[in-house]
Amino acid sequence: MKIFISADIEGVAGVVIPQHGAPGNPEYERARRLMTQEVNAAIAGAFEGGATEVLVNDSHGPMVNLLPEELDPRAELILGC
Repeated sequence: MKIFISADIEGVAGVVIPQHGAPGNPEYERARRLMTQEVNAAIAGAFEGGATEVLVNDSHGPMVNLLPEELDPRAELILGC
């Protein structure tokens, strides 16, 4: 089973103020970590549910928000426009 995850920073648990979605401040960096952690939870759930492949698309702005070095290595990641 192949799973596609499209992740946007708005809607991530804990992302609640405009600064979370705007690069160039500590709150944005915090939101990037939260987004990556939430995507990792979805990846883990997909594999536990029987997925054989997981493809993740960073869908916020220029699509460079997820932290590739912290992403579950079982998933493939699409970054950038």
